[in-house]
This record gives sequence, structure tokens and C-alpha cells, in this order.
Amino acid sequence: MKNFIRLFVFLTTLAFMTGCSLTRTNVGGTIENRILGLWEVRAIHNSDESGYKETPPGMFKMVFKDGTFMNFMSTEDGAIITVDGSYEIKGDIYTENIVNSFNKSQEGKANHLNFKLSNDNFMYLRWFQPIDEFGVVQNRWIEEIWQRVLIEDLEVSNVDLQQELRSLLYDDELIKKVIK
Repeated sequence: MKNFIRLFVFLTTLAFMTGCSLTRTNVGGTIENRILGLWEVRAIHNSDESGYKETPPGMFKMVFKDGTFMNFMSTEDGAIITVDGSYEIKGDIYTENIVNSFNKSQEGKANHLNFKLSNDNFMYLRWFQPIDEFGVVQNRWIEEIWQRVLIEDLEVSNVDLQQELRSLLYDDELIKKVIK
């Protein structure tokens, strides 16, 4: 549970920092501004498989105003950055210029992704994967559906808070006072 709290604080800080650089006018603004923020991948489709598959929670993409991005995943031991670099947008192509990657075959390369934004809350990315992170030739298209993560999505429920407090405190009356 401590790792969940650490992840929550990390994500809240990232979302807050990004939120401070955005204004309400960006919601209907340019694509460059609308793509900014924290996103979580919700579903994925590989061209060599049938249909979309729901992804487990915890895979995120942070798109920054300075032209950089970072993908990371949450684990029991904290967050792990899986890929980072800079990005460019030209028309409906979002290009990630990869600096560091879990998939070493991507480092130093430009990854061109077709993208589309829907209702400012969903981002569709489609890209070609020649080789996977294990060095296996795939030669397939990957389609991902990302959902914007809003600050209110990051709130810890009272049930989670009760469980965390029980691991720290032994007095049920004190726990009830803290939650109120």
C-alpha cells in the first residue's frame, strides 16, 4: 500500500505540474496544446491478433509543453520509465524521437505514430513494430487507445485510506477521526 501512495503522489505531482502549464482555453485549442498532459493506455490491438484487448492499469504517457514525453509504468516497487525523448506533431503524425527505451532497438530512432484525439479525453495511436523489446521480429501494426487522466481520477478512496492507515496505526478510533 505504501507503494500505491508513492505512485499516487508521483502521478498527482506530474498531473499538477502539467495542469499548471495548461489553461482552460487549451481544451478547444491546437492539437499541440490538446495533447499535453497525463494519459493512461486503456486498450491495445496488435494487427496479428483479433480485436482490442483491455490493458491492465498502470501504463502512462506524460506529454510536456517543452516538446518532451515520457512513458512509465507503475509497479509494486514504484514507477519505471519505459521510454522517453522528444516529440513533434505534423498533421496527424505524432513522431517520438526516442532517447531512452526499455526496447533498446528503438533508442536513437524516430517512431512515427498516426494519431487522433477524440473529445479531448481519448487519444488513438497507431504505429508499426518491426522488433519487440525481446528482439523478436514482429512486423505488425499496434493500435492503442489512451485516456486522459484527470486530477479527480487520482483520488485515493476511503477504503484504500483505511487499509493504509491500518498498516500504520492500531487504534480504530484514531483511524475514524483521520478519515473524517
